[in-house]
Parts: sequence; C-alpha cells; structure tokens
Amino acid sequence: MLYINECMNYETPIKLVSDKKKSLFGKTEPKIFFKNFNHAEFIGEELCNIRNIRCTHYFMAGLTRFKVNKSLKRGEVDKYNPTIGIGSYDFTDNNKQYKRIDDYEVRANNGFESMLKHAKNEENKKQLCRDMLEMIALDIYMGQVDRSAVNIMFEEDKEGNIRLAPLYDFEYSLNSTLLDDSIYTSDLYSFDTFEDCKEFIKKYPLFRDILASYLNINLVEVISRCYSRRGLNIPSDKWNFYMDFDQKQKEKIQKILTRA
Repeated sequence: MLYINECMNYETPIKLVSDKKKSLFGKTEPKIFFKNFNHAEFIGEELCNIRNIRCTHYFMAGLTRFKVNKSLKRGEVDKYNPTIGIGSYDFTDNNKQYKRIDDYEVRANNGFESMLKHAKNEENKKQLCRDMLEMIALDIYMGQVDRSAVNIMFEEDKEGNIRLAPLYDFEYSLNSTLLDDSIYTSDLYSFDTFEDCKEFIKKYPLFRDILASYLNINLVEVISRCYSRRGLNIPSDKWNFYMDFDQKQKEKIQKILTRA
C-alpha cells in the first residue's frame, strides 16, 4: 500500500477543485469527482490503456473551499488549504443512457450470459462480450475484490447498442491482504473453482488469450510509468510488495490456463 505523503514532492501537479456543492467550474467544464488517495487507481488506468479498455482518467486533485480552477505544484497549494486526493472527470455522454447491472434484472453472480441477451444484434453481442471479458481478466490480474453492482455500469446508444461503460474504481485491488483462496467474485460473474474457469474458457475461448496477455505485463514498469507521468514517487521499499503481488497473480493466471 502507498500513502499520499510518500508519493508527492514539491513538483507534483495538483488540480485545485472547489468543494462548493453547486457547479464546480461553471457550465463549460464537466463535473469532477473527488475521492481519497489510493495507490491502485492510476495503475488500473495504465493497465486499461495497455489493453485498450475504456476507463476513467484519474489525476491528483486538491479539494478546497476557494473558487479556483487551476493546476499548481504541490509546493504552491498550501495557501488554499486543500484536501489532496484523486480527481476524475465525469465520463457520461448526454446522448447515451447509463444503467447498472441491477437495472437489467439479471441473476446475481451470473450476469454475463444474461447481459449478452440484451445486445441489439450479433455485432453488438460480440463487442459487449469482449468488453466484459476484458474487465474480468483485468480484475483477476489486479486482485479486484469490489466489482459489485455499483461498480459495473453499461451504456446504451440511441440505436440500442449496449457496451460496458468506461471502467472505474480500482481502489480495492493490488492488495494482497484482501485476497483469499477464491479465484474471482463479482456481481457479473464468479469463478469458485478452476473447473469453473475451464468451462468458461470453453464457452469463450477469447478469454484465454486476454488472460494470457497479463503474463507479459511488467508491473514495475507500469507503475513507474503512470506515477512518474503524474509527478509522483514510489518509495524504494514498496517495490518488493509489487513484484511479489505480480508473481502471485501470474501464478494464479498460469494455473487457470494450464487447467483449462
């Protein structure tokens, strides 16, 4: 785990965000969501970029009572007395409808096949299937333990095509203390045993290729890249944790692929 003060330095850029409940920056700028700092959001975004998965963009933000709209270096923001955390822009499109998995009345823990039945046509079904397979594979690699219904959103365009909305909320992942012996659990689909994985891969062979791609990920390089891009540092004593986590998750993936 990383803590915010371990990562920042004088040069770290912080986007100041007004905490007024009304429109943050007026009608010309989209809504910004603010949350406490955690080490996994930036890493999740970077992994999504590698796999061309649509996701939320996260940045360092400072929540303040002052009406400001600018980015400053960490060493320059103290006069605004900000609460420093993570910001993200609202990704929703006014021309699309957004629904959670609960809105489709699918069966808990097995919504995958149910959601495919809502696809408009075969082309849409293929795209929606890939979207969901990508999410599940990413979650397995990251050790995601909070892919609940509130963290799974779908979008529908005016023609009725359904896609998985951009992914968000990687907070409860990349943390060995949260993991148990289960393979993967979410409100979309769950694997209780390796036999479950085997049967799933028989139905959706593309999942094997997507999951196998994470065996080629260098997590240290991913973290270095996404944190340095935001002017953040990784304490040297944290690297062993990430390398151990990466090894354990790859061993799990290799076991899934070997038994499939």
